[in-house]
Amino acid sequence: MPPFDLPFAVLRVTLTAREMVQLPPFPGSKLEGAFGRALYQLACTQPQRETCRGCPLHGICPYGLSYAPSLPPEIKASSLGTPPRPIVFRVAYGEERYVQPGEELTFGMVVIGHALTQLPYLLAALREVGVAGLGRTRGQLDLQEVVSVQPYSGQEVTLLSGNDIGVNLTPIILRPADLPGMTTLRIRVHLRSLLHLKQGGQMVEDIQFSVLIRALQRRIGNLEQVHGGAASLGADFGALPGLAHSIQTIYQYLRPASQLRKGSRPREKTSMEGLLGTLEYAGDFTSFAPLLRLGEQLGIGKWAHFGAGLYDIEELA
Repeated sequence: MPPFDLPFAVLRVTLTAREMVQLPPFPGSKLEGAFGRALYQLACTQPQRETCRGCPLHGICPYGLSYAPSLPPEIKASSLGTPPRPIVFRVAYGEERYVQPGEELTFGMVVIGHALTQLPYLLAALREVGVAGLGRTRGQLDLQEVVSVQPYSGQEVTLLSGNDIGVNLTPIILRPADLPGMTTLRIRVHLRSLLHLKQGGQMVEDIQFSVLIRALQRRIGNLEQVHGGAASLGADFGALPGLAHSIQTIYQYLRPASQLRKGSRPREKTSMEGLLGTLEYAGDFTSFAPLLRLGEQLGIGKWAHFGAGLYDIEELA
């Protein structure tokens, strides 16, 4: 695997509904939008600008760094046109949901690389996410807690709790070397939200293991080079996909899935298409385990920043 210097923290956010909240089947974009608006209101000192481009404070602004990241000078724009965002929302309900007053709404949020330095602003924005209301009913919610979690060991650290003034700014930081390996010779990949991978300009419908590994390298490499230590710049990204051809595809149980999501303009809607289901592979996964685990936490494919391309790995005997 290419060297990846990419620290990240996995957060679990819990809100309690004051009013009924109606959420669409795929609510990640709603949460991302609400969080972005809250962060913008907290951080932007030049709201008269239409975009972050050209803002002299862009390099230190929590909103600019998270929602309008720029390419480092050593990365040519031709190789990466749109920088990935260092905030990933982990939520995939699959059906419309009504959160009744008093009920909890829980979702995951991953903070990646340099965005960890902006944690005080990010936590403050999470306090404000439910104030303006969410969903079609614009129901309001109160922040109950934000917990930093180690998803494989179960370790937890509370960062925020309700209306308490105290804030813990020491989350559990994970790095590729901290993620568990794989000793079994067979794994099952459960797609928790629609997966949209492209190859040759077309959506991939046959997800061979080499296709999965190539997409994972592209996503993790982009995140690491823009928001991490950029240790993978100039690394050989062809070796691992080549080795992946030795992994056998046992079966693919996939079905097409689509969701409509509202855009930023009134009546603007975008069709999200992808695949849901299960993949099973057999072989020696020792070399691929760090990359597979990173994808398990950071998502893969199009729209991964607000919850598409989430998967869980089941190791089979």
